[in-house]
Amino acid sequence: MASNHGFVGELLIRQGLVDGDGFARAVEARVKKPATWGRTLAALGLADEDAVTRAIAEGLHLEYLDADPTIAADVAALLPPDFCSKRGAVPLSEDRGVLRVAVTDPLDYNVLQDIQFKTGKKAVAVVTTETRLEKLLASASHSPRARSFDRLQDKTPMAVLEPDAQGEYDLVDLASLKKDISLPPVIRLVNLILSEAASAGASDIHIEPQENELHVRMRVDGLLREVMTIPREVQDHTISRLKIMSGMDIAERRKPQDGRSRLRFGGHRVDLRVSTLPTHFGEKVVIRLLNGDAAALPMTQLGLTPEHLKTTMSLLARPQGMILVTGPTGSGKTSTLYACLNAIKSPTNNIVTLEDPIEFQVAGLNQMQVNPLAGVTFASGLRSILRQDPNVIFVGEIRDGETADIALQAAQTGHLVFSTLHTNDAPGSITRLFDLGIQPFLVSASLVGIVAQRLVRRVCSQCAVPHEPDAESIERIGGVDRLPSGATWVVGKGCEACGQSGYKGRMAVHEIMQITDELRDLISQRAPEHQLRQAARRAGMKTLLEDGVAKAAQGLTTLEEVCRVVTQAESGDRHEHPPVTAVPEAPAVASPAPTVPSSDGLPQRRVLVVEDSPTVAMVVKYFLEIEGFEVLLASDGAAGFEMALKESPALIVSDYNMPGMNGPEMVRALRADTRTADVRVLMLTSESSVESEAEGLSAGADDYILKPVEPRRLAARVRALLGRTRPHAA
Repeated sequence: MASNHGFVGELLIRQGLVDGDGFARAVEARVKKPATWGRTLAALGLADEDAVTRAIAEGLHLEYLDADPTIAADVAALLPPDFCSKRGAVPLSEDRGVLRVAVTDPLDYNVLQDIQFKTGKKAVAVVTTETRLEKLLASASHSPRARSFDRLQDKTPMAVLEPDAQGEYDLVDLASLKKDISLPPVIRLVNLILSEAASAGASDIHIEPQENELHVRMRVDGLLREVMTIPREVQDHTISRLKIMSGMDIAERRKPQDGRSRLRFGGHRVDLRVSTLPTHFGEKVVIRLLNGDAAALPMTQLGLTPEHLKTTMSLLARPQGMILVTGPTGSGKTSTLYACLNAIKSPTNNIVTLEDPIEFQVAGLNQMQVNPLAGVTFASGLRSILRQDPNVIFVGEIRDGETADIALQAAQTGHLVFSTLHTNDAPGSITRLFDLGIQPFLVSASLVGIVAQRLVRRVCSQCAVPHEPDAESIERIGGVDRLPSGATWVVGKGCEACGQSGYKGRMAVHEIMQITDELRDLISQRAPEHQLRQAARRAGMKTLLEDGVAKAAQGLTTLEEVCRVVTQAESGDRHEHPPVTAVPEAPAVASPAPTVPSSDGLPQRRVLVVEDSPTVAMVVKYFLEIEGFEVLLASDGAAGFEMALKESPALIVSDYNMPGMNGPEMVRALRADTRTADVRVLMLTSESSVESEAEGLSAGADDYILKPVEPRRLAARVRALLGRTRPHAA
């Protein structure tokens, strides 16, 4: 905060709270013992801590916290206590994606940026004293999240853990530990953790030993969230309970173990895959929850567009060939393949699967488990399956050249083969097969289609509100030309149903590459990946990014979420890309801009945007044109001034920092010229310091707003300025 000594000193001296000598003493004292200005001046006996902090808040036009607030449980859970203590910040309340945060140093913007990154919400500083913040931090350590273990003791489990019905295990156990883990409190605790996860729709539970406590995190809709902490003294009993119910050896703590169990929850059976890993503070346990209902998903619930669904069904109708589903771990490949198998399952089809592990047990399928200890690998198991007269074969994953070679040969000899690969996109799967040593002629003759997919979070339907995408997201997808017309952009503002996240559930975005004759020729020639992609595009393939943008434009997810999951590089959109076509819904009619008459009687619809970033300039231009304005562009202050003289815009939207003539210098030049002295200027910038804003306004700007700005707010500011009469400059 040393760079702000001048601002704070001038403010406090002007308020009469301290004189120059006293403030100099405070500067020296803070070097020896870092503290806030209020606490330092109070320790020196020069000023009251509350009065100093209040003066700084008022000087920055920020809210001041002068009482101990009541913090809601869901708000307290947004930031971990250790993060709050380390960064000196406590969340107070949240409304429509804006998080009020108590801080002692409102000029430390890094803290607010870290909070925004960690929570995904806009952080707004509320200034408070260091003494009051310490009280808030102390209460945060006893927050609902930290007290979750105590709260659980009063709850009744909605789920019951069942041991897996497999072979007996020789458990070498200490008698006291075995006695402790059979006590009802530990059993109830484990069942409650599983109940909480099942009711939240979690896919995984992470139980992680730390130095002083046991952390429990759950992965909901693809993202981990911390839900509770458990006292250190209960750690061994909790982990041992899970290990016994999963058929593991609780006496073995030095090496990883795997087990399984199942859960009865709400009349459904949830299969559990349990894995342990030795760490520095004890064994970490990860539990994967597999809901059997996911294995019975119909094709219509996979999130496929009508065009993609038609293509997929045509692939499934093939009597032979290989269909690959690609994507990273956790992208929903297995669920998609089970849905495909269910779609073609019939009394006339002999369907055999080879999996590691068997995630779902499905009636009508002959499912085989890989068992390397018994000599059953993917390659050897696949050879055995071919002797079982199969019509359809599902190989859980192609991990090596031998498995790939056998599967592709099976696809040539009258079998429909399904499998998965870990690649970023559909064309990359062919390159991956080449890397495994497969001959191009075998790939071209056997492969019929590739489906690449990712999972994105759905916008919560209960708290969805209209919201235009921000400039950063538009830049990440390739610019405004990629935005479809007639879009319905929404965002979840956060509610109890979605845990204040704004999202509830997930859906898939797809990229389906059907192997055409042109692609077969290119594969046979071992063509590079970009040529395969171009040929697939000519055949009508839409990339992951395109499918995601189209679904965001329909209000199913958000552009920010699509950018989080799939980028241009990951979807292969590295080169020129055609604009996204309009979404199926009827295009929205843009409301016309106000026609405030100017001095010459012409309507004021012309806006000049002066911005050195082409992407930001195009985004601002796009949204202002939607509102009915005529928009001109200039790349720097000098060009903006010349264009203002030539085109006579009614309003100028200008950046602050630009090469050559910056924003304030351009505004001064405009005000000094009688031809442009009355033009309204709105400064749109990322310069958030008080000094920069003061310079911009003193130069003659009429308004000053920060990037990124919500498009409707920008349009509203423009309309307000156009409707405002500006006095003539002297």
